[in-house]
This record gives sequence, C-alpha cells and structure tokens, in this order.
Amino acid sequence: MKNAKRKIIIGAVFSACTAAAIWSGSIITEKAETVPASVMGVYEETPVIVLDAGHGEST
Repeated sequence: MKNAKRKIIIGAVFSACTAAAIWSGSIITEKAETVPASVMGVYEETPVIVLDAGHGEST
C-alpha cells in the first residue's frame, strides 16, 4: 500500500508541474506576441529562390 501511495503522489506532483509549465509558457508567449514553433507549419510560406548567373555585370 505504501508503494501505491507513493506512485499516486509522484504522479500528482508531475502532473501539477507539467500543467504549471504549459500555463507559464502560454503566458510568456502571449506577452511576447510570438507564434509557437509547433504552429509554424501553418504560417510557413514557400521560399523564393533567385538564381544568378554570376557574370559580374550589374546595372
């Protein structure tokens, strides 16, 4: 019974720490007005590649 009680307490502490980390991360993101990296795929644009022959002539 002692081992089961310890597992429950450790699980509760771990869950509380995880919830606190997620909450604080969302507060920091909100204040910084940034987009999380996990959402960057939604806002990602196709890169533009410019090819230059490199002959040294410029106008």
